Amino acid sequence: MPATQIIDQLQKCFKPNAARNVNATYLISVRGDEGGNWLVKIKDGQCEFTPYEANGNGDKPANCSISVDARDLESIINGRMSAMTAALSGVLSIDGELGLAMQLIPIFFESGF
Repeated sequence: MPATQIIDQLQKCFKPNAARNVNATYLISVRGDEGGNWLVKIKDGQCEFTPYEANGNGDKPANCSISVDARDLESIINGRMSAMTAALSGVLSIDGELGLAMQLIPIFFESGF
């Protein structure tokens, strides 16, 4: 499945109540089939996904960056793999505050980001 469709699925998983007290920006990089990068801004129960292209000046657009293969992200969204297992095994990589990445568990996944 193309990364854009997987990101659409992820957006549908968003739980506003779980994001009430979160104020962070994430860069999600999806590798593989039609991969890409998305800035995910979460603030006060709202979530916005925006396609992102690096401008090459080295700026960090996000508080936390997450990189994952499209197939693995699809498995996480569909509950076939927990994101925690993916992170611990290196399938999913996190750059930045681990605590921010952990906040995504209740926001997008019922169990196991």
